[in-house]
Amino acid sequence: MIKKFFFTILFLCNALIVFAQTTSTDSLHTPLNINFTGFSGDTAIALNGLRSEIAAILPNTKYRKMAPSCKVVFFEPDNSLHLIYEVNPSIPVLPASVEKLFTTSATLWALGSNYMFKTKLDLIAPARVEGTSVIGNIYLRPSGDPTLRLSDFDQLAAGLKAYNIKQIEGDIISDQSDDDILTPDAKKYFAEHTTIPAINQLDSLGKEIPALDTATAADNTNDLNDDLADEEAEPGFLSSSPNFFIDRNVISVRVTGGDRKGSGVHISISPPITNVRVINHASTSAPARTTKKRVRKGKGRHAKFRIVTIRTRSAYTLHVNSAGDKNDIVQLINVSGLIPAHSTRVYNIPIRNVPLSMAALLRWKLEQNGIRVLGTARVGKPPSSATQFTTLAVKQTPLLELLQQTNKRSDNFLAESMFRKLSSISDVTASNPAERSRKLINSWLSVIHCVNGVCYDGSGLSRSNHTTANAVIDLLHGIRIRPTMYNDFVSTMSIAGVDGTTRGRMIGTPAQFNARSKTGTLNGVTALAGFVSTQDGQLASYFITMQNFGGGAANYKGMQNQIVQHLAGFKYADYIAKYAPIKNSPSSPTVTAPDSAKEK
Repeated sequence: MIKKFFFTILFLCNALIVFAQTTSTDSLHTPLNINFTGFSGDTAIALNGLRSEIAAILPNTKYRKMAPSCKVVFFEPDNSLHLIYEVNPSIPVLPASVEKLFTTSATLWALGSNYMFKTKLDLIAPARVEGTSVIGNIYLRPSGDPTLRLSDFDQLAAGLKAYNIKQIEGDIISDQSDDDILTPDAKKYFAEHTTIPAINQLDSLGKEIPALDTATAADNTNDLNDDLADEEAEPGFLSSSPNFFIDRNVISVRVTGGDRKGSGVHISISPPITNVRVINHASTSAPARTTKKRVRKGKGRHAKFRIVTIRTRSAYTLHVNSAGDKNDIVQLINVSGLIPAHSTRVYNIPIRNVPLSMAALLRWKLEQNGIRVLGTARVGKPPSSATQFTTLAVKQTPLLELLQQTNKRSDNFLAESMFRKLSSISDVTASNPAERSRKLINSWLSVIHCVNGVCYDGSGLSRSNHTTANAVIDLLHGIRIRPTMYNDFVSTMSIAGVDGTTRGRMIGTPAQFNARSKTGTLNGVTALAGFVSTQDGQLASYFITMQNFGGGAANYKGMQNQIVQHLAGFKYADYIAKYAPIKNSPSSPTVTAPDSAKEK
């Protein structure tokens, strides 16, 4: 009976969880409930009460080396800002992954919310389709979709088969031409600014972005994954060609030991790139063995015996690397050393020549789909005289879909891919791709009058990035006053208690299903920024960070949660009733309103 009751309770709990998940799914595309038109009462009492509560959560002098920085504002009905609370809003801080708000908003401004990443198969006249054959070359023309997978080439093959194409009498060529894709707003800006202003010291940064295609970046999964401790970060490597991505530019090398010591090893690679060669000098070592031994302790009749497990170690000296240049026609992967018998190890190696590899993989996929290719896979550009393009097949990925993955999951690979994408825009001229990306972000910050920030990379991993609480709030304000952009951008942010990096935070509070945030985490750094709606339907934005602390960030994240929860639960009438002074009694303590806050 008790067992039956237990399972009944368990079933009901699961049903409630499913209901909550269904409710949260419906809220993914629901905008924040913003319907505030003003309040006629004494707002000073209510806001001072809110300030005192926030101050109790985040005092300015309680911690030793930890440096807090915080700024909270309310948006009035005309979208002007009303300062609610601030601590050290002007000190430079590391944004960590909050940096992605700068990268993704600049990308949305430059490309527009309707932008589609298109991976196309094009014919260039005089190439043509005759019967079931393509007479001439087919150009693979991607536009920088970092989510493109090998399986997506099946869709391109299906597009060719829709034309009843069974044979290609030419080559598969990866087109490395740049594209001009700016929105009218961005084009207007660059037309009016022949010299891009050197705001935020971005032009003084002469070094290139630290490359992510290193073993350190691939192994540092905790930092790369931001707050998603229960999900493994998928590895990814940046290409020198910003428009070319396939399977996150990773070759997965799987090495399996043989049956016995001295035997060979089995090696497989995925995806099966034809221009990749494996040089195998590895061999198998003896497997680890476990034996049990009876050990005697003491003498005579007082002796005691116990069983001890002895495990012998096996030799493991396996080394997998790949050297070469981005323009190499053949990429060599060297495997050497020893691996224990029957054991398996998987290594992630960057694809060096991504455009050539994509052409080779497309050729292989077409053959797999029954389309014979008589030519080779190579890299090139269309003739300068080419004007007539015919698209035979296309794979499209919406920009907003990609930005949602970037911000909600805090995907550093996608953020750096967007940073590189910005470098391909021809309207921005600079000495290297990183500088072009920084200048374009710089231009966006200039448009919204956001200052005092250094955007060194796209993800926030670099400790050369700096920002301030003022700059982050300026950025959020610049997004808010653009209604279309605001609605699109908010949809890319993590929803408290629902998805992304805040799916496990603020559950069961007024902030759940409400707060839209971007988290940031590095060693000694935790940050939270975003929007939330109060109980009156008034929009608030916040940036809360703690820097230079030792140990874990759990307590500091708890403080961030509390501040956002207080904002989500704020209601003018309730706070006036709570903090209004009682006649003939000492006034309740308040926090003095900032001079800039004009409160009734």
